[in-house]
Amino acid sequence: MRRMKTIYQKLESIFPKYYQYINNPTCYGLTPAEVYLLQILRKKGGCSVTALAPMLGVTPGTVTNLTDRLNNKGYVVRERGEEDRRVVQIIPTEEGLKLVDKINEDRIAMLARVFGKLDDRSIDDLVRMLEDIDQCFSEYRQETKTKADRP
Repeated sequence: MRRMKTIYQKLESIFPKYYQYINNPTCYGLTPAEVYLLQILRKKGGCSVTALAPMLGVTPGTVTNLTDRLNNKGYVVRERGEEDRRVVQIIPTEEGLKLVDKINEDRIAMLARVFGKLDDRSIDDLVRMLEDIDQCFSEYRQETKTKADRP
């Protein structure tokens, strides 16, 4: 249990430092939530408000507010579904995709500066560990989802 406490403390120390730079998109004129929404749309393409809400961990109303702001800035458009006109897809515009790509490039450059002092072996070890951590969280999420789905 002591090792888990140490892991917890290290994560609590690292994440605020990381997010201080990653979630500082003010130079792009966006909030962190707007950037995250664009990131999701970059990966998924179009999504409905209902599908986006759980991905962002917010209500559909909050997603609507975010998409309104992004639409006003020219980064997303709304398109009604052809099969079901009630379903509205949020689609990133070319300008929105270019902005997300620029933000990603800037974030990668920042990480290159941060981790530039590590040798190749340390970077490879870090990547493997992060992959393992990602897998552990994915398995945990699946286990907790399965338990929640049981009657």
